Amino acid sequence: MMGKKGPEMSSEITEDRLLALIAAYGADPLQWPASERIAAQQLAATGTPAIRQALAEAHALDQILATAAIPSLSESAITALKADAKPGIVIRMRALFDWWGPIWQPTSALAAALLLGVMLGLANPDTSAALADMTGQAAATDTTEAASPFDAFLLGSEDSL
Repeated sequence: MMGKKGPEMSSEITEDRLLALIAAYGADPLQWPASERIAAQQLAATGTPAIRQALAEAHALDQILATAAIPSLSESAITALKADAKPGIVIRMRALFDWWGPIWQPTSALAAALLLGVMLGLANPDTSAALADMTGQAAATDTTEAASPFDAFLLGSEDSL
């Protein structure tokens, strides 16, 4: 019975289940689960002694709870609670990443500039000739005299690969 859902669930309910509903949700049928409400109301209308007693006890408890005053805290108690409160997860995570302060901003800018420079350097086909001039090595300008397949690729002659 517990695995059923929908209309099949509302057509069957046992007295034990109704007593469990009354104990959990009280005497007001509007507080009972909607999927079991109609069947529970029909069974409650039969009025067996156990159901009548459970409804009477639940109704008395419902009235006591409805008339109970909700306690309020004084401003000093609220202030003391806030002072003793532990920080939430968001505050603790923020504190974890604040130890390095604003250093990440210039560091990330330098890393972005380095990455851009490397990408532009690799994208330029004259890179190997410029590097060879700076190091004093002879740069191969003809594709047949290329020193390595990578140089040939950078100089634009894929047929020598």
